Amino acid sequence: MNRQIEVITSDDAPECPRCGQEGLLYARVPNGWYNAAGARVEGYTGVVLCPACDTQDLHAAPLITWFHVNGEANDEDQEFVRLFIAWATNVFVPMLNEQALEDEIEQWRRGEL
Repeated sequence: MNRQIEVITSDDAPECPRCGQEGLLYARVPNGWYNAAGARVEGYTGVVLCPACDTQDLHAAPLITWFHVNGEANDEDQEFVRLFIAWATNVFVPMLNEQALEDEIEQWRRGEL
């Protein structure tokens, strides 16, 4: 399987959606689910590497350590690339909560968002 993973760069550190603290890295990883008709829907979702939330994750912890030692991401550093791929290919992406999505769409339609 060929999974294209995109690192999103910015001057600002990404905010962790789980805890609100400053993250180390934002990436878009492939994600998919089956819709109500049973058809596979493929797309991408954004994930943040968070030094607070991800320290116990087997694949994230070495990458977090790499950032603490080396600072910024460097796609020419083979160690960074190896650690990044290990994290990104194993990152947990929660299943789509279709009811929450529908509720958010309805709030948006009413002008509440």
